This record gives sequence, C-alpha cells and structure tokens, in this order.
Amino acid sequence: MASLDTYLHIIGIELLAILAIVLPLLNNRSHKRALSTVFLVVMGFTLAHFATHLLPGKIAAFIYSSHHEYRSIKTPALGRT
Repeated sequence: MASLDTYLHIIGIELLAILAIVLPLLNNRSHKRALSTVFLVVMGFTLAHFATHLLPGKIAAFIYSSHHEYRSIKTPALGRT
C-alpha cells in the first residue's frame, strides 16, 4: 500500500494537470485570474513539498562530508583508525 505522502504527490500533480488544461479554455477574466492564483498556490506547495524531501538530505550530506570527525565509518584514506 502506498503511503500518504505518495498520495499527496499524485493529487498535487493531477491538480496541476487539470488546472493547466482548464485555464486556456476560460474566457472570463475574473475566473481565469482566480484559477491562475490557485494554480500558482498549488505549484508553490508542491515545490515546497518536494524541497522538504530533497534539501534535508543534501544539507546533511554537505555538513557530514565537510566535517570528517562526524563520519560514523572511518575510511583508510583519512589515515585514522
């Protein structure tokens, strides 16, 4: 069974696809502006959600790779035992 996080990804991407299809079909300016705002908000939340998946691992990898004393596995290349 897929996790709740996977369902959030699928729902967000489907919502963006639906809005991308509907927006060009609208003629009313106020409706188009409202749906454009909704599209940008959903896109922002989706990008922020993806960033929360990627950035913590990247930041941690950078910190731990730049400070050798934090490595849990000592490598022979460092000359430590």
